[in-house]
Amino acid sequence: MKKSLLAMAVAAVAVAATSAASAATVYDKDGTSLAVYGRIQGVVYSQDSGKTGNSYGDTGLQGSGRLGLDMRTQLTDGIAAFAKAEWEMADNGERAGDRKDDHFKSRYLWVGADFGVFGQLKAGKFEDAVKYVLLPTDIFDDFGCNGQLDNDDKRDGMFMYTWSGYGFTANVSYQTAKDAQLVDGAWYGATPIADAKEGKLDINDAYAISVGYQSPDVLFGPIGVRVGYAHTDFQDDAHAPSQFALNTKSYDDYDQFAASLYWGSLNVGPYVGALYQFRDFGMVNSAEDYKVQGAEFVVAYGFENGVSLRAGYNWMNHDADNGADVDAQTIPVIAMYNVTPNFRVWAEARFDAGTDDDKDFVNGKSFKHETGVNFEENVYSVGARYTF
Repeated sequence: MKKSLLAMAVAAVAVAATSAASAATVYDKDGTSLAVYGRIQGVVYSQDSGKTGNSYGDTGLQGSGRLGLDMRTQLTDGIAAFAKAEWEMADNGERAGDRKDDHFKSRYLWVGADFGVFGQLKAGKFEDAVKYVLLPTDIFDDFGCNGQLDNDDKRDGMFMYTWSGYGFTANVSYQTAKDAQLVDGAWYGATPIADAKEGKLDINDAYAISVGYQSPDVLFGPIGVRVGYAHTDFQDDAHAPSQFALNTKSYDDYDQFAASLYWGSLNVGPYVGALYQFRDFGMVNSAEDYKVQGAEFVVAYGFENGVSLRAGYNWMNHDADNGADVDAQTIPVIAMYNVTPNFRVWAEARFDAGTDDDKDFVNGKSFKHETGVNFEENVYSVGARYTF
């Protein structure tokens, strides 16, 4: 970076942290640009939501923010380099109930090359190629995505190639060996106990592929279809029993499949979407193999005045070879109002729609302890967000 560009970047970050500025490209000259973006929000969460910011589960206000940088520079007539850095900020540590100071941690970190019609290649921290398949039903703020896995699996050591053209999109990702990576659904692999809600495992390598097609508008919007597959191998010695382990089960690998459909746009007019996915976990002891699967259906309508109404149905199932078979069924709903392009308010709720009583996805004990979410409870949130 030139000294002038670095100075402007530092100034932009300082301004973003102290004022409500609009989204802006703070530097754009000779094929090099820098954009600063982010958000600040305050949300009141009801008890039993797992998001209240206190260890007692009482209703509470949670403040958080994000700050991001998008960078791009033209290398040749047909090739550009780009990079992204995005951080998450919260007022009470990484998990509800933690007695920690404010935290500031990375969400996305990557650098890459854009080859124009020949696609893009990036490397860093992000989700694998299956994430692309999950997006059509990821339309809620706090209480959706209960039927899908991989939604939060932002992992280090990732490579991804993406190509788009003629309505088609293809993604191929590969992950190098990396310790303590988030794996949705790997609840038995939480070590130490502090990671019980997250399932962090040591990965040997992983790959994923996804493809999709979006048609031109048909009546009220485009029709799209997406499918994806992923495979991950875990380190052989990553889960030896220890006095700090939550349990002694060890992971070998998993296979994942996902497929989604959607019709319309979330901006204005009607929208419908559907998703099915599963992760089939192979354990070192094959008698402990299990599968986590789920389905989601969503409907939405966006009005021209900035109001959006959305509702859905989420189903998640834990089916183990040893006989465990547990279902969670929920209905998320949300009403949002974009007062301006920068300021949004919303009210959201999740209702139990037939979750198995007094069971969890792991071993029949406290549902809330193992997954961090008690699907049997009806919960709500009310929030406001400023985006810059």
